[in-house]
Amino acid sequence: MQPTDTVLILGIPLDNLTMEETVDRIHDMVAAYRKDGKPRLVATVNVDFLVNTLSWFSTVPRHPELLGILQHADLVTADGMPLVWASRLLGNPLKERVTGADLVPRLAIAAPGRKLSLYFLGGRGEVARQAAETLKKKNPGMLIAGVDAPFVHVEGEKLAQADEDDAEVIDRINEASPDVLLVAFGNPKQEAWFHRNSHRLKAAVTIGIGGTFEFITGSVSRAPVWMQKAGLEWVYRLTQDPKRLWKRYIIGLFKFTVMVLPIIVQDRWRRFRVRTLRIKTPDTPAFEGTMPLKNELNVVPLPDELDASVVAKLKQQQEEWLAHDNGLVLDFRNVRFIDSSGLGFLLGLWKKGSARYAGFHMAGVQPPVMKTLKLNRVASLLSDHMVEDLDEIVNSQQAPSLNRPFYHTLTATEQARELQLYGALDAAQMQGLDVKQILKSVAARHLIVDLTHLNFVDSTGLILLLKIKKTVASSGHTCLTCGASSHVTQMLRVTRLDHFFPSLQDIQTARAALDDLVLP
Repeated sequence: MQPTDTVLILGIPLDNLTMEETVDRIHDMVAAYRKDGKPRLVATVNVDFLVNTLSWFSTVPRHPELLGILQHADLVTADGMPLVWASRLLGNPLKERVTGADLVPRLAIAAPGRKLSLYFLGGRGEVARQAAETLKKKNPGMLIAGVDAPFVHVEGEKLAQADEDDAEVIDRINEASPDVLLVAFGNPKQEAWFHRNSHRLKAAVTIGIGGTFEFITGSVSRAPVWMQKAGLEWVYRLTQDPKRLWKRYIIGLFKFTVMVLPIIVQDRWRRFRVRTLRIKTPDTPAFEGTMPLKNELNVVPLPDELDASVVAKLKQQQEEWLAHDNGLVLDFRNVRFIDSSGLGFLLGLWKKGSARYAGFHMAGVQPPVMKTLKLNRVASLLSDHMVEDLDEIVNSQQAPSLNRPFYHTLTATEQARELQLYGALDAAQMQGLDVKQILKSVAARHLIVDLTHLNFVDSTGLILLLKIKKTVASSGHTCLTCGASSHVTQMLRVTRLDHFFPSLQDIQTARAALDDLVLP
């Protein structure tokens, strides 16, 4: 079986590339930036990263923003052998492990010939400068665009000043205009920092590399090559600093196993039922990669198995389908089994389609597939793309729009103003908001911020909420919040702002609480 381009593990898409292919892909990204000016993100994911992102006992992510960043990232590599092992057990093996500690030196070797400049950002003390000097000695033609080691805020009340604090750092980077920006803040800092600053960043490719600078300088030693290849590097590192690392490796591996084992068991069982027992639906069409057109809408009937072989055929016509204004409809009525490559394909469509008018839709998803989507933590992500009745879409001649932007309303009562927030308040939406006008409109009065209809907020959106609360408090008035969903509550918790934004149950409770505070 030929490996597919993307492997999905626990809702996170991993690009199935070798080290050489990864280096080539980064070079392609640099070339693309020179044409379109869009900064791109590369994330290197290991078990610790994954455990920091997901909750092992709940469908609500431990860090909702970080999960969203990884699902939108331009390139995600498997920086950990447990991920490679899991992909093999799921029947769609990753080609190899691609670590940040190996990727950076490889980029440094290739940089002179490609005339790429590297910017070293982050790390403790002088380690970024030392890493740059070490690589420069080994690769004399390498271009060092700059070195910087700022402290960045991604949590707590100081997050309110993050935009201003980041500005000087961004100015220095933009003045150097590097091809590759190496960010060593550790997760989730490095990814959150890129996410909130990408709209003003002039660097072609940003790579989150964690503690790679320490490996390059030798201040932290790496395991022997045979241990790296055997997937035992974590054992070596644990022996070097057991007091600090035992939780990361022992507990992290345990949590990862608990999360991924049910998926492996379910995948094996579904394969057995569909392929060994040959449980199929009557008159299941053979998939030949054809594309029927109905009322100018691209409708593709799928066979009973959406696996690597089917994905390979689908990819041949993927761009042609998405190029149509009316979008793409995948007919899932006959599908009974979907593997990690099929899940990766759907997430790839989701990423591509989110920037288009109609994107894609999944019609007639059956219970076995829905169970797989939920177990792999992508059901909620794809829910907006699911429709029950294929004929309804076909007859309408157009798939519905998925555009659901953020918006807000402000109403006044006798005691206070009430600010209602709707949709997703993230970095992209913040760019279009007149923050000064919003702050002016809520100043000098008591305020209730109603979060009932806010389905997502990232750290950039939390900056706005912090500024709103501080603006109201500066005039001696009270700001209450209410109706926060589980995802919003988790973002407040993971950024250590839950004590700053205690959420009341609903708007009625908030009004009653405000009356108790302001009435004599």
